[in-house]
Amino acid sequence: MSLTKTLHPMNETSDSPNPGGIKALVQKYKGQIGVGLLVLYVCLLGLGTVGEIWEIEWILDLPLFRPPGKY
Repeated sequence: MSLTKTLHPMNETSDSPNPGGIKALVQKYKGQIGVGLLVLYVCLLGLGTVGEIWEIEWILDLPLFRPPGKY
C-alpha cells in the first residue's frame, strides 16, 4: 500500500459523497426513474378511467381530473 493512499483516502472517486450532484444521480438511476414515472402514469390513468366508467365523483373531483374552468 502506498503512502499517498493512506494519507489521502478522500481522493478516491468511489468514496466521495457528492461527485457530480444531481446529474450523476439521475445518470446512475435513469432506468429506475423512468420505470417509476411510467408506473405512476399508468396508475393515474387507471384511476381516471375507473372514475369515468363508474362515475365515482370523489375521483372526478380531484384537481388532476377536473375539467378546466370547473371549481
